[in-house]
Amino acid sequence: MKTIHVTDEVLETVWRFEERGGCTVEDVKKEHEDASGYVVNDELLSELEKDGLVTIRGALIALTTAGKAHALPVIRRHRIAERLLVDVLGMPFDAIEESACEYEHTLAPGLTEAICTLLGHPRECPHGSPIPEGDCCRRSERSVESFVKPLNEMEIGDSVRISFIRKDDPVLIGKLVSFGVSPGKTIKIRQKFPAYVIQIEHSQIALEQDIAADIYGVKI
Repeated sequence: MKTIHVTDEVLETVWRFEERGGCTVEDVKKEHEDASGYVVNDELLSELEKDGLVTIRGALIALTTAGKAHALPVIRRHRIAERLLVDVLGMPFDAIEESACEYEHTLAPGLTEAICTLLGHPRECPHGSPIPEGDCCRRSERSVESFVKPLNEMEIGDSVRISFIRKDDPVLIGKLVSFGVSPGKTIKIRQKFPAYVIQIEHSQIALEQDIAADIYGVKI
């Protein structure tokens, strides 16, 4: 019953629940109870434990070091695929899950890195979950012309659909969102120097250069 595909799916589920604080055996079973073609039961989970991919302690299940190593590239491919579908193909957030699941099992490592570079090395998927870093991110590779670029690389007059904001300051993020600067919104670049000025609908907002450098989008 257990296949590489099922293993990927189960480990991916445990990973996602652990990001939220922890995972139970029941969480995993419920997540897959409507899945087509396989059933996640105690026998399957015990097999994964024997393979050294998870530990099961009572009701709790957790990834081992080997399990995390197995799940990480699956999670990375899935979330990179989600960004591709939203940022490049313009698909709505609620219509990407099935396609992203297909990509996570088929994208070759080299192709994943190329897509990541094309997208400007995003840190989060469209739903806000972190994308595990790849070798291309650590090298800040730009060998492929990025499709998603920071605002400071755009030109005056460009209309840009915001993809993500690469800032760790929640206060700053909150201020930007309050002005309408958030993923999915379309802005127009009005000025680049001395201050960066963008237009959102009928309002214009001045940004510091370092903030503009951390707002990534797609020219439309």
